[in-house]
Amino acid sequence: MGGKGFPLGVAVNVSASLLADHAFIEEVGQIIQGSRLPSNRVTFEVTETAAMHSPERAIAALESWRGLGVSISIDDYGTGQSSLAYLQKLPATELKIDKSFVQTIGDDRRNAIMVRSTIALAHELGMKVVAEGVEDAACLALLAEMGCDTAQGYYIGRPVNADALAELLRERTAPPRPLRPRSVQAEQPETQILASLGSRP
Repeated sequence: MGGKGFPLGVAVNVSASLLADHAFIEEVGQIIQGSRLPSNRVTFEVTETAAMHSPERAIAALESWRGLGVSISIDDYGTGQSSLAYLQKLPATELKIDKSFVQTIGDDRRNAIMVRSTIALAHELGMKVVAEGVEDAACLALLAEMGCDTAQGYYIGRPVNADALAELLRERTAPPRPLRPRSVQAEQPETQILASLGSRP
């Protein structure tokens, strides 16, 4: 995509076992340092459950990657058992609220309150917020009103291959077409009508 003029980022899911694998952590650091890809375009997504599997190791691994400029996203937030104190310790730059909360904010007042408060909390901690599982306009409108930064789901767009994505980006970034002047033939009837009205007593 970068070669086609679209500077996109890439997100990589990291499992609980890899978070505890010292060799993997070191290898990732070496790859990032030796890559021509700007590190701020790379995001490692770690589920809340994976981060809780071995908290101290997870924090150390995430801090090492964060130190290289990589963004850290806590995925499926709300489905694990993390405490607010633990969340405050994670060097995360993004929080992804699980779809089980997002999809019912229009019907479930308690879920709406939880999503709204989570967005506010994440912002106070310096994190961006992604809402997962957005599948209709009403849900998107509510999230916008709550101050959510990004929405993800079938209403926004379904998965596509690289070529289809490139075409979609070209369509959305293309400059607007100039308006064509109306032809003389199209203007003649209007001119005739105005002339006839002006000639009436």
